[in-house]
Amino acid sequence: MTRYVLAMFLVLCTGAASAQTCTTIRFAPGTSSGEVSGQVIENKPMCFTFESGAGQTARLQLSGSDNACFTIRDVVDCQDDYSFRTQSRAYEVGVFQLFAAAAYEQFTLRLSIR
Repeated sequence: MTRYVLAMFLVLCTGAASAQTCTTIRFAPGTSSGEVSGQVIENKPMCFTFESGAGQTARLQLSGSDNACFTIRDVVDCQDDYSFRTQSRAYEVGVFQLFAAAAYEQFTLRLSIR
């Protein structure tokens, strides 16, 4: 039952993230990584996007909060550190609170692509 409730929560959070405008994670010229920071609170996730070529390795790392995680649409749910081989396409990343809380959760999301 607990897994079902958590799964439904993640689906709702991912849907909420996709309904808003997403910010593109950008890299400085000549670098292979970039960072974005923000804060999330219950029912107000943040959305980010990035593009990659096929066969690259992307790694996302979330820091600054013990009560936040990210979901990569169609790839993985609720992680704080995740690496994967990319396809040539755009990816959408939602950052949200894991457990509902009245306080904002500050975070930094780092993306590196090699």
